[in-house]
Amino acid sequence: MQVEAKLLDTPSNETEGAARRGLQSVGWMVAGLVLLLVVVSQTDVGAEAITSLWSRLSLARILAAFSVMTAGFAFLALRWRSLLPGDNRHIGIGGLTSILLVGTLLNYALPGPVGEVAAAAMASRRYGIGAELALAAGLHARFVGLGVAGSVALLLLVVADMPVAPEYFPWIASATTLIATGVVFLTLISSRPAILRWVADRVFQPFSMFGPLYRSLLRFADALGMVGRVGARRYAIASLWAFCGHGCVIGGILIAASGLGAEPAAAGLAFTYTVATAGAVVLYAFPGSQVGWDGMFCALLVTTTGVSMPDALAMTLVVRIQQLLVVCLGALVLILSPQKVSK
Repeated sequence: MQVEAKLLDTPSNETEGAARRGLQSVGWMVAGLVLLLVVVSQTDVGAEAITSLWSRLSLARILAAFSVMTAGFAFLALRWRSLLPGDNRHIGIGGLTSILLVGTLLNYALPGPVGEVAAAAMASRRYGIGAELALAAGLHARFVGLGVAGSVALLLLVVADMPVAPEYFPWIASATTLIATGVVFLTLISSRPAILRWVADRVFQPFSMFGPLYRSLLRFADALGMVGRVGARRYAIASLWAFCGHGCVIGGILIAASGLGAEPAAAGLAFTYTVATAGAVVLYAFPGSQVGWDGMFCALLVTTTGVSMPDALAMTLVVRIQQLLVVCLGALVLILSPQKVSK
């Protein structure tokens, strides 16, 4: 039995409506960015910085950076597939990648893990796997990615002696604590799924109105147990794909920096990206978290890579534009995606 995704069971006009809401979010962000650039360009310092950046801009390198960063989604799909139990070779990486693009779209439009739930439902419909199993594997994959990012950041902090301002340490500590807590909790309920079943029995079973949710939670508990038993080798492979995905984004940002005429320290850039990625878990459940992420990313670029504030702002803008393009791709996939199960 599978949980049917409402998004995929609705008529095409409602599917397009979901895409439209996501694109409206993108539209507001683009309008805000344009307004900010207009305001900055009216100042002498801002106009000079924009003119300088424009004279150094290489559009070909910026487009190459977009391509490399977006290619990282394929590694996220490989990370996800590697944690799906059993023989999963029939699950195409291209299809999973497109599903992750849709998940990104929905995460922009709505707070919380809406994208993960929708992605699991889409994978269920497309590949004939249990929605709860896809969600459980996706949840484990998410924490593998966060764990790899956090580990790289901590390693660079120790080995490369990053010049991080003291006010950032509470943020880093909070992110590390939340990730570690999430990993411990996920490991616990995956190794002991009876805990989740016990909660479902006590909280939801007595009420008939929660019948569908109760049955779904029982299946989710079983799915977590199955993913938790895939073995260390699968988790090592997932960690490798997570590392490759992060590497794509870091490499893409380095290409973008060269296209802007900036020369950031590679170690500092890697530290900035991994800290910002791990730290996103603190902002994850709040609408508008992208703004907080941008601020943290830009400030860390200045302190750890040696670039100027205008260059850091330009690099942050490029990263944000790439994410908005990914959201647009997700909307296109959502509209055009086939509504059938792959055999």
